Amino acid sequence: MSNDNIIQIAVIDGNAQLRDMSVKQFTDAGFTVLFQADNGLQALERITSDGLPDVCIVEEDFATAKLLLEKHPDLKVLISSMDDNEKSVTDMLKAGVLGYVLKYADPDEIITAVKALNGERKYFSMGISGIAAEYFAEQ
Repeated sequence: MSNDNIIQIAVIDGNAQLRDMSVKQFTDAGFTVLFQADNGLQALERITSDGLPDVCIVEEDFATAKLLLEKHPDLKVLISSMDDNEKSVTDMLKAGVLGYVLKYADPDEIITAVKALNGERKYFSMGISGIAAEYFAEQ
C-alpha cells in the first residue's frame, strides 16, 4: 500500500496518444502514475526499476496482461477493453486479472475500478459482470 493513501498505478497502452489521455485522467483523479509503457516487456523492465504499482491498467493487450501476471502473480491487473466476448473475458479471469472495464462504459468507471482493486476487491463492468459471476461460481 502506498503512503498517504495515494494509489500508484501503471498504464500500459501501445497507443501513446490514448495512453497520455488515460494518464491525465488518472492524475486528475489524484492517482500517482508510477510508470507508463508501450507493451509488456517495457512494463516488466519498469517494474524491475520502479517497483510494483498498486494497480496496473492494461489497454486491450491480453498478451501483456498474461505476461505480467506470469511474472508477478500478485500484481493487480485491470483490463480496459472493448472486447466483451465471453471467451476473452474468461481467458483473462483464468490468467488472474482482478478487474475488467469496457471502454464504452462511463469514463469514471475506470477510476471506480482502480479504487476497488486497490481496496482488495474485484471490479467488472456491467456488460461482463455476468460472465465474471458465472466464472467465479464455477471455481
